[in-house]
Amino acid sequence: MLSTALTISFFVLGPILIIRAAQGKYLFRFPIFYSYIVYMVVSGAIVTGLYISGSAHYPVAWWFRYLLSLLVEFAVVVEISDHLFSPYPAIRQLGRLLVAGICVTFFFLYVLPSLLEVRPASVTILDLAKRTSVTKAAAIIILIAAARYYHLRLGKNVAGMLVGFSFYLAVNVANFALAETYGRQLYAQTLGTLLQLSYALCLLVWTVSLWRYEPVLQTDRELPETAEKVSEPLAVQLGRFDTALTRLFRK
Repeated sequence: MLSTALTISFFVLGPILIIRAAQGKYLFRFPIFYSYIVYMVVSGAIVTGLYISGSAHYPVAWWFRYLLSLLVEFAVVVEISDHLFSPYPAIRQLGRLLVAGICVTFFFLYVLPSLLEVRPASVTILDLAKRTSVTKAAAIIILIAAARYYHLRLGKNVAGMLVGFSFYLAVNVANFALAETYGRQLYAQTLGTLLQLSYALCLLVWTVSLWRYEPVLQTDRELPETAEKVSEPLAVQLGRFDTALTRLFRK
């Protein structure tokens, strides 16, 4: 019953997110994020249809969707990065490169070694899911650190996106680690339930925070005053850096 209720909540909250954004005419404000939501809803509907019809293709379709979703979820990280640096187009491109660099580095140093180990397929998949979640969490932490360092304002929409996704990733990392420890017989049911529950709560946070579009009002912020001098506003510093990067990219 709990699994059914969580499935229903997914098919309620997901479309509500999309429909509300369409009504408010701000789908284009978060194109990568809403493309991800559309993918999850449509692919979820297809897999659920196969399950209800008793199709023999359901297990393969479910695993294909799940493994692909591990990659598609990086779209949320990219969207957060884009909006953190939205006033600075060149720095936004640099932010995407930073996210890509983090992901590639973690893939070769952290994810790939796990795939090369000779282990049962179920253990390999659990470890892959855990490590991809850790990779996304690392990218999120670095973006938060950048926002804090440069005093960048998140706004309600991006902050909610960040909080919901961070909660989902934190639960996933702990969930997959426990599944590896206790195995299929003891933890399989709990694993599936927590996966659904964490995503449902993530969608709920996103629905509340993205109920209406609230643009971020950019203000000049200054660094703390030192004994020698008062630093110029960070917005000015970032603006100069953005201009320099724009000229570099044009070359």
